[in-house]
Amino acid sequence: MDSNYIKNFTYSLGADVCGIGSIERFKDAPKGFHPLDIYSEAKSVISIGKHFPASLFDANTKVPYTFVKNKTFQLLDDISLKLTLNIETQGYKAIPIPSDEPYEYWDSENKHGRGILSLKHAAQACGIGCIGKNTLLINEKYGNRLYFGAVITNIELTSDDLARNLCNESCNICLKSCPQSALDGTTINQKKCRQVSITSTPGGGPLYSCYTCRKLCPFSKL
Repeated sequence: MDSNYIKNFTYSLGADVCGIGSIERFKDAPKGFHPLDIYSEAKSVISIGKHFPASLFDANTKVPYTFVKNKTFQLLDDISLKLTLNIETQGYKAIPIPSDEPYEYWDSENKHGRGILSLKHAAQACGIGCIGKNTLLINEKYGNRLYFGAVITNIELTSDDLARNLCNESCNICLKSCPQSALDGTTINQKKCRQVSITSTPGGGPLYSCYTCRKLCPFSKL
């Protein structure tokens, strides 16, 4: 089983992008959030992504964006699970990483959550793109319109080349447009962000209400 097999199988399941990074690519991962903290025999990380349509930014309601985001997470989780099962049939081990919740780390005071593995950093380490000032991953083909899943495996796979930096040093549109001033060009203040980005409908359903930093970014409609 090699990198080409993994990628071809993943694309056959509906992934739009797939990248691979060796465990050495994750040396700067925070303690407790390294692939080896999840699976001690990890040798490689497989990052998968699906894009969403740019037309969502033109809707006059946040409902379509919320619907597509939730559906895309489901599709990514399905791909991760099927890839995991396929890897096991070949005699190897694999651990699927959820594309969204559950979180094990949650700072209630600061409303700061972390997945067991940072999927955008994993995607960057696997050569899919670079992280911009709005903390979103930017890909040459799909811009910032990608959501991610991942699988950790004990297979030693060939790493993809790292992507070049696409975020323009002189561009600060996302920083200036954020209604909560939650971005500093490197990180995001989740407490400020969540105050406006995660709301609910009158009936109590969750709604993603703000994605200004994604929408106004020059890479939103590639």
